[in-house]
Amino acid sequence: MTMHKDEDFQHKTLKIVLGEIEAVRMKRQREYTEQSHPLLKRFTQQELNDEACPTYKNLLVGRSHRIPDRQTMIHIAEYLECTSDERNDLLLAADYLPIHYELEGRSLELALELAQQIMSNLPFPAMIVTHTLDIKGLNEPFRQLFDIPYDSFMNGKLNKVDFHFNSDFSIRPRSTFNTESFEQWESHAIYGIQAFKRNNMFSRYDHGYKKLIDRFRKYDDLNKYWNMQPKDSANDEQSKIILARMGTMADFVPIRYKQIHLSVSSHMYPGIEVYLPIDEPARRVFEYLGCPAECQNFAFNE
Repeated sequence: MTMHKDEDFQHKTLKIVLGEIEAVRMKRQREYTEQSHPLLKRFTQQELNDEACPTYKNLLVGRSHRIPDRQTMIHIAEYLECTSDERNDLLLAADYLPIHYELEGRSLELALELAQQIMSNLPFPAMIVTHTLDIKGLNEPFRQLFDIPYDSFMNGKLNKVDFHFNSDFSIRPRSTFNTESFEQWESHAIYGIQAFKRNNMFSRYDHGYKKLIDRFRKYDDLNKYWNMQPKDSANDEQSKIILARMGTMADFVPIRYKQIHLSVSSHMYPGIEVYLPIDEPARRVFEYLGCPAECQNFAFNE
């Protein structure tokens, strides 16, 4: 009796799963009726079977009744270019846990509040960033080190990409003043772009992600580096160079610093990007910015 109930439940679940998959598949077909897909996908049942789920045709005709496992459902969602919501609907239909890579709603608000509290107690330059690289806060040492105008947050759309590529900020010219610094800047740009793409792999078909990319595309250099691969996988741990000074009338001097990421929850983002001095000129600049020498020594001894 129980076995029949379990089989009946599985058949009903499979029917729901196939209905969800077919709804998305046909939706994708409709989206490309007037234009060809960049990868020449046709979103047919046979193509889905060949590309994502080898048992799909058998499931449709009843020769198999086994619900695809969770990883296969994720492969199907990838093939169908599902948004985050569509992918999670497919997983839930199959009675699997949805994927939530980033915090949302009140959980995100609380994490940002915690990040703000932590950052306010840091003597080092620091800023708060989300998984889309939006900047949600920065402290005074950061503002002074990188010469960030006070009105930068007026439109509420400040992003790390803007810091790196926008010529209205002084960060780029001060980070590309000679061959060595330019090569490091370029390498950091390529590494950062690829890390961003990896971190947002499962949301790249979302409307918000596409809007963000459209906004990024205004920077020609970002388009140039978009598909380049970093030469060194440990690039983000390497030191960086920038021209800095101790006071508005002081001369610029090259300093070396490194960047570390502090998570404030079980998720990587939102997090705090903290900047630490590497060489003696950087230590002197950081001390001028309000970071006592003993704090710098403590950070490097930990």
